[in-house]
Amino acid sequence: MGNETVYQMNYQGAKAGRQILAEFGEICKDPKTVQESFLLKLLKDNQDTEYGKKYHFSKIHSIEDYRKNVPVITYNEICDDIERMKKGEKNILTAYHFTHMNETSGTVGKKKAVPLTDEQTKVFMKYSNQMLLGILDKELGEEWMHGRSFCTSEGSYAKLKSGITLGCASSVMADICKGGVEPYSSMLKSMYTSPAEAMSPGPETNTKYIHTRFALADENMTGITSGFVSNVFSLLDYIKKNYQLLINDIESGTIDPSVEMSENTRESLLKKIKPMPERASQLKKIFQNGADFPFVPVVWPKLQYIACVGGDGFTVYDDSLKENFTAGKVHRLICGVTASEGLWSVPIAIDDPYSVVVPDSAFLEFQPVEYGDDFSKIKSMDELEEGKIYELVITNLCGFYRYRMSDAVKVVGFYHKTPMVQFMYRVNKTINLIGEKTTEQALLATATATAKELGFPLLDYEVYPDTSVVPPRYIFLIESKDDAPTKVSKEQLNNAVYKNLCEANEDYKDCCNEHLLQKPDCWFEQEETQMLYMETQILLGASRSQIKPVHVISNEEQRNFFMVLKNRWKMHKKTEK
Repeated sequence: MGNETVYQMNYQGAKAGRQILAEFGEICKDPKTVQESFLLKLLKDNQDTEYGKKYHFSKIHSIEDYRKNVPVITYNEICDDIERMKKGEKNILTAYHFTHMNETSGTVGKKKAVPLTDEQTKVFMKYSNQMLLGILDKELGEEWMHGRSFCTSEGSYAKLKSGITLGCASSVMADICKGGVEPYSSMLKSMYTSPAEAMSPGPETNTKYIHTRFALADENMTGITSGFVSNVFSLLDYIKKNYQLLINDIESGTIDPSVEMSENTRESLLKKIKPMPERASQLKKIFQNGADFPFVPVVWPKLQYIACVGGDGFTVYDDSLKENFTAGKVHRLICGVTASEGLWSVPIAIDDPYSVVVPDSAFLEFQPVEYGDDFSKIKSMDELEEGKIYELVITNLCGFYRYRMSDAVKVVGFYHKTPMVQFMYRVNKTINLIGEKTTEQALLATATATAKELGFPLLDYEVYPDTSVVPPRYIFLIESKDDAPTKVSKEQLNNAVYKNLCEANEDYKDCCNEHLLQKPDCWFEQEETQMLYMETQILLGASRSQIKPVHVISNEEQRNFFMVLKNRWKMHKKTEK
């Protein structure tokens, strides 16, 4: 479709988004009333479900009643109910209609299934799609509306005997893009550069090639939309390493035989492409001296924004994206706290690392992290204190009631009377061998400080809590350039990591001083280990849209992968101690 069609669709989406943005400002002036109203309607709608009858939803008339009657839970308490719902049983956890279940990535424990109800879908569309367009319109004007977005979403799903589909949340959008749902099908095809073959891929399809090839061909692209900033980094890194292959195929209108995909996929794609010698000539000039420079603003001179999840857990990738690819010349729309279970916060401005809690997306409770499992101290949205960190406990539109998300957020301020938050860490990914409670934030600070102190580039890191020795210890794996071990000895690495861990976490230092923990065992690992792990997960059936970097090694599969690679990467003989 032509640029005029793209403009009209973006314009209409932005117009709706501006209205939602204005309405959002109003509900943020009285979040307590909005929250209580949301909760009571949700309980009334679901009072005749099995769960509603068990916990007497019909007799609950206030937030206080709700807390007295309904317990705080984890997935274990409802997993049997979810299995029954997969088989098609109705009115167990929710009375709302659904035909799809979101499957979580399983980065922490077993994969979970979350009913995607019609009501929850409306929330996702409203806040993670339309409102974001309103922000772009408010902050950037109209220029971005004239081009398509490089959308990296992809996914697939399985159809159960009950007729319910099961897969990642993005697989629903992928199906829409493939033409499964109208009227969104034609809209999404025109708004995004990637074709259906990338967004809803067949087995063993090189989706990196498809995404990047179609994006490179569009010089008028104005945005990049993705789940996580690490995914954006991975795709741009693919261009950096394969630009010659991609340009050759753009020039000739072919697909190189070395690119993996089924014959059906190849045949389908070839019908959508044609030789583009002029665009290829532009790209050849851009990359005539290689791709080792921030090429994004040159390849796509009209690019206005990159929208994806970033923040503390992705700091390494945020920094690398700016340094290696954008030179800080592209705006960032850092999306809020979102999961398969729902959407909890949204940005309200470009280039702002913080987001605002959404009062009408779920009923949210906030457990001060220092109180652990003592839920007598739990707070409502209107009771939060700036500067404090809380674990999210959610009651959503999918049938989860007072469910522990294990997401820790810090209150950094208020938008009207509604808290603004920063995602901090996963509570259940904190390393806590003997009470030291080392968060991902502390591990990141340690890795960053060590790299700066010893003078090597930090690409990523992983930490394994090793209980096979007494006292236990951390095994710290650091990913850097391949020549890093020739410049830094193992002894230097061990000492620097230990010092910086102690500075990042006083409790860790005390545990080591009391000989309750050993000092860490630190290793370099080969370049691109983290990317290799993520690609391996995709080959095993995970969705690219769901894969996050692993920083705390939390299961046997991860341990085997990272520790084996660590053992293959020997320190340079001259520096080994």
